Amino acid sequence: MIQIQTDAAFRQSTKESAAGIVFVKNKEQIPLKSSLKHCESNHEAEFQALIWGLKQVQAELNDNEIIQIQSDSEILVTSLQKQYAKHYQKEVDEILGLLPNLDMVFFIWIPDNKNKGPHQLAWQVLNQD
Repeated sequence: MIQIQTDAAFRQSTKESAAGIVFVKNKEQIPLKSSLKHCESNHEAEFQALIWGLKQVQAELNDNEIIQIQSDSEILVTSLQKQYAKHYQKEVDEILGLLPNLDMVFFIWIPDNKNKGPHQLAWQVLNQD
């Protein structure tokens, strides 16, 4: 099983955003972090963080392995479970297109306090300056 834990950091005053991803495969954890393009909201940053993360690990994904994607963003998880988002459909479609076999993918909401790794990675990027 592959696990992808994702979070975004967003600074409203500057519209800066960053992604934090923890990729877990074969019990090995790989932390990933990056700044993101200009986002208008934290919600948009959450979608963009997962898109960025999936692009980074694309070569590790295959269609016969369970993929569990965890996020503390309810709008992200709910939108992906329904495969619909009123304001973020383009991002939903892009995410779904990056996944090899949707029958093997599970989107799971987790509380903030269980998502500390990706959270800290994303904020490390924003607080570098």
